[in-house]
Parts: sequence; C-alpha cells; structure tokens
Amino acid sequence: MKKNKFTNFFKLVGEKIVIAAKYLIKEYKVLKEKEGYKKFIASLLAIVLGLLIGIILIIINKPGNALNGIWRLLRGPLNNPFGFWSGIGQLLYRSTPLIFTGLAVAFAFKTGVFNIGASGQYMVGLFAAMVVGILGDSLGFMQWPVAVLCGALAGAVWGMIPGAFKAYFNVNVVITGIMFNYIGLFFINGMLDGPLKSKMVNQAQNRTIPIDQAGRTPYAFLDKIFPNSGADFGIILAIIAVIVFYFILNKTVFGRELKSVGYNHHAAKYAGVAEKKAIILSMTISGLLAGMGGALFILAPSIFNLGNTYNVESVVLPAGFDGIPIALLGNSNPIGVFFSALFISYIKQSDLALQSIGISSEMVNMIVAIILYFSAFSLIVSQYVSKFLKKRKEGKELSIIEEEAPKEGVL
Repeated sequence: MKKNKFTNFFKLVGEKIVIAAKYLIKEYKVLKEKEGYKKFIASLLAIVLGLLIGIILIIINKPGNALNGIWRLLRGPLNNPFGFWSGIGQLLYRSTPLIFTGLAVAFAFKTGVFNIGASGQYMVGLFAAMVVGILGDSLGFMQWPVAVLCGALAGAVWGMIPGAFKAYFNVNVVITGIMFNYIGLFFINGMLDGPLKSKMVNQAQNRTIPIDQAGRTPYAFLDKIFPNSGADFGIILAIIAVIVFYFILNKTVFGRELKSVGYNHHAAKYAGVAEKKAIILSMTISGLLAGMGGALFILAPSIFNLGNTYNVESVVLPAGFDGIPIALLGNSNPIGVFFSALFISYIKQSDLALQSIGISSEMVNMIVAIILYFSAFSLIVSQYVSKFLKKRKEGKELSIIEEEAPKEGVL
C-alpha cells in the first residue's frame, strides 16, 4: 500500500514536470520569434566575444601574469579595497552619468536621430549645475535641486538647437552635434578662464573648486548600505528616468508618434505626425537627459564627501560618447541601456586593478570597443538571418498553397 502511494506520488510529479517542460518549450518557441529576444541574444553574444578577445589580448600582453589580469578584469569593481558592498556602491555611482547619456542617445535613436552631441549637452548641463552649486549658496536646502534642474534645462537647450537645424534646414545632425560639442567646451572654458575665474576656479590646480555642501546631491540612505563608495541619490533619479523613458515611448501617444518618425518619417508625416516638431522634441529631451547626467556627476558628493571638480582643459568629456556604445548594446531599450551602463562601468572599473600589475588601462577601452563592434555586427547579421528565414517561410507557404490549389482543367 505504502509502495503504491510512493509510486503514484512520483508518477504525479513526473506528469507535472512533463506538462511544465512542454509549456516552457512552447513559450520559448514564441519568445525566440520576438525581435527583442533576437536583439538580446545578439548583445549577449557581442559581450561574450568581446570578453574572449580581451582575455586573449591580456594573455598576449602579459603571459606571465595573465591569470591574475583576467581575474582582475572579471572582478571589476569587486577589486575595491573597502570590500564587496563598497565595490557595488561605486559601480552604481560610476554608472549614474552613463545611464543618462545612454538614455539620451537611445531616445534620439528611437526617433531616427543620431545624437553625437550628447557630450556637449552633458558638459553644458554640468557647467550650469556647477554655477548654481558654487554660487547659489543663498538657495539653502533647495540649492542642489535647482542646480540639477538648471543642468537639465541647459542640456535641453543645447540639444534643441541641432534638432531645430535638422528640422527646418535639413542640416545633418551629426555635423551640428560635433560642432556644438566644441562650442560648448570652449564656451565653458572661456567663462571659467574669464568672468568666473576668481569665483569658481582654483588657479593653482587649474580646476574648479568643490561644490558647496548644500549644492551636493544627498547620499540619502545609500551611504549606509554602500559605505565608502560615493553612491548617492543620483542612481535613484537614474532609475526613475529609465521608468519614465519606457512609459513615454511605449505607453503614450506622444511616444508612439516619436517612434513612428524613427521607423518611417514619410509614413509618419502622411499619418498626420508633425515631423519637424517630433525631431526638435526628440533632441530636446535627449539633451535634457544628457544635461542631467552632467549635473548629477558634478553635484555628486563622491567618496568621503569630497565632491567632484571640473578640469579646465581643451578636451571634450568622454561620458557623452560612452552613451553611444551603451545605447547600441542596450538596443535603445531603456531597461537594456540601464544594464548596459552597469556592464560598461563594471568593465571600466577594472582599469586601476589592471594597471597595478602592469597592464595598460587602454586595454579596457579596447575591450569595450570590441564589444561595440561585435554588437553592431551581430545586429546586422541577425537582421539578414531574420529576412532570410522570413523569405524561406513565405516560399514554403506559397508552395503548399500551389500544391493544394486545384489544377487548371481538372474537375
């Protein structure tokens, strides 16, 4: 009797496992036909291939210390001397501006515009926030929120201008974007080397003075969870931005209109969408996101609450350019962008650990570049494969129809 009970029990469990397996197989077949799944696999493949080539380069560069170098590369922020949670917190801290620049580039991509000017918008946003953060001490506890808002608005204006040139004069947005990167850079440096020099610049170090304490974004509760890491309220704002981005593009009429311009601007115009307005708004929102990223970087309290500063030199900050591979790797999906920014930041944080054993920090940049190229290549391949399979499927269906149709002259 007892044996029969056990037999029935295992039989029932086996049946449930078979049913669950059939359900999972069915769901997988549906999932693999979806475009998002194909893009995810393409990005995952790019990351794996990029890391493999990076590992090979480390072996060639430092054969005697290759295992140590590979281990340090894969550990990323976990090489942090303050421990695991400090490493994770620093990952979040370093990822915050990258999430915003990635979202900025991705938002423009979704509407068919390549915003290569994200670096200029990032820098202008940083500058506007820095001015309020240093000179706006009369604002009291409202100093940091006002500084963030000013940074976002400055970035929005800087993004709107190339958008307007594209919409009304059909000027290539790539050209105006690059130009405005340098116009923004020299405008900022001119202001800091001129009227604002005595108020904002430490002339001995040729860098700005730290932001006022009230002008810095608060740690909130994150300094308790991630001590000695610099993680602050900025990462929470980044998560909110990801959610808002997703909601606007996928759940609103406005977002669908913007995406329709990206898919086919002629069809969107025929359907009644104001194409020029869509381009300008797309670039404005994109600039707002990049400007907010710059603002949150300069206003961050950083590790040990020392604050961040800006070096007065003729170099465009790379954070905006980093947004391009992040957006490509994340397939311009806000959730994908969020995790891509975390991944890129994770890999980049291994550079100091690699340098300590004699491996150049440029190795990390090479790995990121390889991942980007593989990402773009795998997407192209997946598109061609999808088209080939679709044509093959249509050909089979057509042949079946022809076989089943009654032949002419046969009753």
